[in-house]
Amino acid sequence: MSQYELIHSEWEGESTLKLVDHQAEAVAEIIPAVGFHLFRFDVRNESYIAKPDDLSELRVNSSRYGVPILFPPGRVNNAAFTFGGREYRLPMNREPHHAHGQLRERPWKVVASGADAAGGAYVSAEFDIAETPDMLAYFPHAACFRFTYRLKDGTLSLSGEIANRGGETMPLSLGFHPYFAFAEGEADRVRVTIPAAAEWPLTAGGFAADVPVPTALTAALQKGETVSSLPEYPGGSQMFSIAPGPQVCEIAYAARGTKLIFEMGDKFPIHVLFTAPWTNAVSLEPYTSIMNVFNETFPAELSGAQALQPGATFTFSWAIHIQKM
Repeated sequence: MSQYELIHSEWEGESTLKLVDHQAEAVAEIIPAVGFHLFRFDVRNESYIAKPDDLSELRVNSSRYGVPILFPPGRVNNAAFTFGGREYRLPMNREPHHAHGQLRERPWKVVASGADAAGGAYVSAEFDIAETPDMLAYFPHAACFRFTYRLKDGTLSLSGEIANRGGETMPLSLGFHPYFAFAEGEADRVRVTIPAAAEWPLTAGGFAADVPVPTALTAALQKGETVSSLPEYPGGSQMFSIAPGPQVCEIAYAARGTKLIFEMGDKFPIHVLFTAPWTNAVSLEPYTSIMNVFNETFPAELSGAQALQPGATFTFSWAIHIQKM
């Protein structure tokens, strides 16, 4: 048997793709029709990604499970912002705000997939806003997203690019919302470590209230803090600026004797930490910028605000793997 395998499967009648690494005893499963969602990552029969009970729940609440792709991440105040002298009015999908974009719920087109010794098991998909009239109406840029999930040597990675194929500069803010699962009653034996340099004070609505500063929570997260000790929802969402250098987070599972290593790459200087009240999971969310970034007045070097010029391409990668403690 080959080490790697790509399996075409179904979930309640919808096509999925399973990436399998037999040697590592790892399986990742993606559903292209609902936001190119990674909704399963199992290693040695342990689940590390929170999956909803059924597909209908994922369709309705695509930001609450798996690994949603966020464009833009977080909330946009009153579902509107101004960039380059143009006003953008987004759908009020969390009235009166816009939350987490729509890429997480729209169908993506699979453009490549396979499994071999050199590349592992992989699947690539695209989403082109130029081919999506209703999105193009409120985000008038020919932005094309091409992302690839790959499982190789026990490591699950996502690499991607966003190409601005239009003739105007576009605002760019990208993020991910992975729900890392733990078992019922396991929260006090799950420890999260984040290289958080400073914490952003937040308003009651969850927007940045002032510049970030070191806090007791950032100090605790640098050393590792149990999930049960983290602030609970609605106060359970914190936003941090990450320390320069290797952006690596860890989740240690004492009951399993394993550690999840989350290598975020170097394109996500902002991190949101969230404890979900509806499932047993903690989210470690890498963002390119703070939420609501184009409505804020903080310097770009602090907020992460950036633009993508015509013809330019933004690239990123991140990876997760499980190791024994």
